[in-house]
Amino acid sequence: MKKIQLSQTGIDVSCLCLGTLRFGTLNTYEQSAQLLDIYLEAGGMFIDTGNSYNQWSANGKGGESEVVVGRWLRERGHRDDLFIASKVGFGYGEVPDGLAASTIISECDNSLKRLGIDHLDLYYAHKDDPSTPLEETLEAFHSLVKAGKVRFVGASNYYAWRLADADAIATAQEWNGFTCIEQRFTYLRPTPGADFGDQRLINQNLMSYGDARGKTMLPYTPLLRGAYVRADRPISAAYAGPDTEARIAALREVAQELNATANQVVLAWMMHRQPPLLPVFSGGRGEHLKENLGALDLTLSTKQMAKLNNAGHCVNEEPN
Repeated sequence: MKKIQLSQTGIDVSCLCLGTLRFGTLNTYEQSAQLLDIYLEAGGMFIDTGNSYNQWSANGKGGESEVVVGRWLRERGHRDDLFIASKVGFGYGEVPDGLAASTIISECDNSLKRLGIDHLDLYYAHKDDPSTPLEETLEAFHSLVKAGKVRFVGASNYYAWRLADADAIATAQEWNGFTCIEQRFTYLRPTPGADFGDQRLINQNLMSYGDARGKTMLPYTPLLRGAYVRADRPISAAYAGPDTEARIAALREVAQELNATANQVVLAWMMHRQPPLLPVFSGGRGEHLKENLGALDLTLSTKQMAKLNNAGHCVNEEPN
């Protein structure tokens, strides 16, 4: 699997990051371990988890994914070959919400314990917390880097202007700021006015900011949980916009030209962007993951990229 530099860290990571939200809840340990093995065998080394995964599942309380990844690490012994990311700040129930310093520090320790490791390669602020000063949040993350518990810090679900404020503070204080940005993004554009709750999207403003600052952007939910390829999972109303049909038509045309699936083309489209996006992807079963990994074998021509990019281009994207 190709590797790309993560932002300006000097560290190369896999061009596809394996998301593990389902692990330990919607996927059993055995199913999760199979997915991890398939990803590893494909050359992947970038694993994404979180302290809240998967509190949104009917039987989830949070922490299950980290426990599964930790057990797999102990059984396989690949820790030194992997780049492991986790998150803090998106909680309810038994998972603490917010980005107070005490929460960031204590939850880091809890994540490390569940994972059975001594440091995280990347630790995300999982969503913005306007009730806590950015200075407090950033100083807490910086203290974890100084303590050797975290290598790099990332942001997820932030507006571009808040990231700009955070960058200014980190620079002024000479703290380790937000290195990269993980937000919701897919090929289809959101419906104007669509409500994604606390989730923030990669939009043109954020792309411009990230590109200018050299920050890698990592799209999550890039495949809309199978909606591109499964008839039983229709496109969400949140993406049923005025240019949806044109975008779907372009996607299908390119997929047919390449003898590929729509999922593979979506991921390849993101990876072919310059600078490339780094999708956080997964698959419910082994065959789904293998299908998605087929995106690595696709080469999109300039004409095909233009077709995908320009489909429905006359419709303006809703600001976020």
